[in-house]
Amino acid sequence: MPCADCAGILTELRLYAEQPSGRAARYELTETYLGSRDGDRSIGTAGRWTTLRGSASDKEATVIQIDLGRIDALRNFLRIGDDELRLLDRNLREIASPVRRTLYRVSELPAATLLESDSGQTIGVERGQRVFVVLGANRTTGYDWVLEAFGPGPLTSLGDPVYARGGATPGEGGTEIWMFRASGAGKQELNFQYRRPSERGVPAAKTVSYGVSVR
Repeated sequence: MPCADCAGILTELRLYAEQPSGRAARYELTETYLGSRDGDRSIGTAGRWTTLRGSASDKEATVIQIDLGRIDALRNFLRIGDDELRLLDRNLREIASPVRRTLYRVSELPAATLLESDSGQTIGVERGQRVFVVLGANRTTGYDWVLEAFGPGPLTSLGDPVYARGGATPGEGGTEIWMFRASGAGKQELNFQYRRPSERGVPAAKTVSYGVSVR
């Protein structure tokens, strides 16, 4: 999720239901603020959740609402299929923003992490598993990592990359994290170039590539 004063909020939401009725029960929410002034910090919340019928634009929509335990502190998510929850505002309206505010269903398996030094390797993951690509970067120089030709395949992007500075010293480099979800079976290549966007036709300063095979 986007963050006003950090690199991004890694948001993990678990929804529990009573069995065998399937009635909404308890939720657990963990929000990790990445690259804040105090470093990465996590906040955990638990409470009740419920299902609502209808949003501001679609009376047949299914909305997941979680109670954060404070006055007027409700959070609404539009359910899209079985694998996606999209954040709505307090009036159940869609949020007009170029930044995605979406949670995707993932497996309980830990994320598979690829580092810059892993370039050229192919890894195997399970459907639903997350794939993190962690690359060293220094945006103060004007350079940035660019993902080349990310077309249809088994991987789904989980939003724009998160950039976390390495420290408080001006000009100090940091880390760029790209996040994907293995949505279906198959193979896909991930190719990145480290370049200044304004320098067209100039060879990239660095390139890395990975293969991902989803079982």
